[in-house]
Amino acid sequence: MKNLRLLGLTLLASIFLISCDDNTEGENDLAYEIPSTYDFENVSYTGQTQRLDMLDELTVYMKTANNGAVLDAQKMLDMYANENGAFEDASLNEADSKELENKTVEGEVSRFKTFIRDFAAATVEANGGVGSNGTPGVVVSNDGSAQYFFDENGFEHIQLIEKGLMGACFYFQANSIYLSPGKMDVDNEEIIEGEGTAMEHHWDEAFGYLGVPTDFPTNTDGTRFWGKYSNGRDELLNTNEALMNAFITGRAAISNKDLDTRDEQIEIIRNEWERVSAATAVHYLNGGIASFADDAIRNHVISEAWAFIYSLKFNPNKKLTNTEIEALLELLGTNFYEITTDNINAVKATLVSTYGFQEVQDQL
Repeated sequence: MKNLRLLGLTLLASIFLISCDDNTEGENDLAYEIPSTYDFENVSYTGQTQRLDMLDELTVYMKTANNGAVLDAQKMLDMYANENGAFEDASLNEADSKELENKTVEGEVSRFKTFIRDFAAATVEANGGVGSNGTPGVVVSNDGSAQYFFDENGFEHIQLIEKGLMGACFYFQANSIYLSPGKMDVDNEEIIEGEGTAMEHHWDEAFGYLGVPTDFPTNTDGTRFWGKYSNGRDELLNTNEALMNAFITGRAAISNKDLDTRDEQIEIIRNEWERVSAATAVHYLNGGIASFADDAIRNHVISEAWAFIYSLKFNPNKKLTNTEIEALLELLGTNFYEITTDNINAVKATLVSTYGFQEVQDQL
């Protein structure tokens, strides 16, 4: 059934859609074309692009810890809240109405502030030193090709913050806010130059959080954050085309007052985006098993897996409850130096069973 569904999405990108929309006054008998790229009039998602840029710059700064740098907690907090001109890119400081903090799930903001403070404190304690179980610091992989900063429990805060905000900010805003009734049940008549109708604009803003070019997946240059990870799983899951076709089809449907088709695309987007997060978690769990004897690689990839599992919370259509997601995070434990392969495999088994990854679980 999944293959048939994806085939139907592909066909939608190249045919004319005849729509009769029961959600608008009268019948809509318009025939409208679904373009092959996200090419529409009056599209704007500059705010989303700015937030992606902000997380990019925050991540670049955090990664200096991998080379022994001591981090400034206030600088990171300022970047998170866009205060005090913290960004090297002056245009981001000027975007004073845009920030990561106020778009993060409200109940999760304190978590990220704690992550930031704990991370900075760990770098101060380490002061460029070598890390190990019980001691924060930089740990080098067995083959000498990579090195990462971990706290005393083997947590890589760079991953918890970057990938965590991909979930609690970008993924949450797109799926739980902009594609929700609160942003979709709005005016779809008055066109604002450069933005389109309110409904079109909200749809475009959801698309902006995917982090892909308008001609994705034909063009994958410049994909970042969720677009990067969709592309990474695409060979096995075909998520690129499914997500992009749904965003394009839904936008065309909105412009043609076809709200039934719009709602169908929302379901596809949420389901496919969730598959990207779950499959990426499995990918990193596999990495943890394969490199279990290498403290640097194991702790690095398990930190990433933790963040992608955590991100699953923020989809209104999620297949696991928050309680079940927390149980998976608890299985990963509170010290990645002491994690067991049994626990990694148990978390993997739950994700594989829930999302139907049985045939590709070891390839992910």
